[in-house]
Amino acid sequence: MPENYIEVNDLNMFYIEKGKGHPLILLHGGIATAEANWSKQIEFFSNHFRVIAVDSRGHGRTNNPTEEFGYKLMAEDVAALIQSLNLEKPFVCGWSDGGQIVLEIGINYPDLSKALVAGGVLSEITNHYTSAMKSWGIEGPGKVEFEKLREVIPQFVDALPEMHSSVYGPEYWKKLLQNISKMWWDPLQFPEKRIEQIEAPILVIAGDRDAATSIEECVKIYKQIPNAELAIIPNGDHDVYETKPELFNDIVLEFLTRHKE
Repeated sequence: MPENYIEVNDLNMFYIEKGKGHPLILLHGGIATAEANWSKQIEFFSNHFRVIAVDSRGHGRTNNPTEEFGYKLMAEDVAALIQSLNLEKPFVCGWSDGGQIVLEIGINYPDLSKALVAGGVLSEITNHYTSAMKSWGIEGPGKVEFEKLREVIPQFVDALPEMHSSVYGPEYWKKLLQNISKMWWDPLQFPEKRIEQIEAPILVIAGDRDAATSIEECVKIYKQIPNAELAIIPNGDHDVYETKPELFNDIVLEFLTRHKE
């Protein structure tokens, strides 16, 4: 994949760029990277769009000098990237943490994008979400049981040292997880009723077996946003973009194609 860096918001931000046409920004989930999260999307969507897949602050090959995390802050990073690359009304698609960033973009930058895709998102912290976090060993802000996490998702945990070693070394992933878990457990990070302010067309998408966000939460979000559409993928978990990529890709492509003009 072509590799690029750009200076935005005091970050040296890494991104992958491929394809031509209308720009599509892809935002990965927490403690993942652009390449790991979107391995089954970058090639597909590059046949239709100019894909720009970003490593968020403190992830992969993007640094984070302040060690701060916040969805609004990370939305500012993406807005600065869009401005620096002179992108006109790009599509923005995010999953999990990336989806939360998409919601903040829709709220705080109403004229920035042509259409949005938010996958696996929450408007507030729910019991469904906290139960999932604890089952993964993320007990609270800064409190992570690494061995429990390894028991639940061993292959992903095994990949984390290499995934995040470029800037801060192979042990950095543990610090990343502890720091970002503070954001995950902070109710103020979630938009609640502010999502009613989103004016851009937005697709809310999730799997029906997503451990982090329930169908009820997705429906609530869909009903609160004036120009929203909803897609629930059957037999889909929190990694539905990876486990059911053909269905995920086709749904997102159909939505974006309708809003291209």
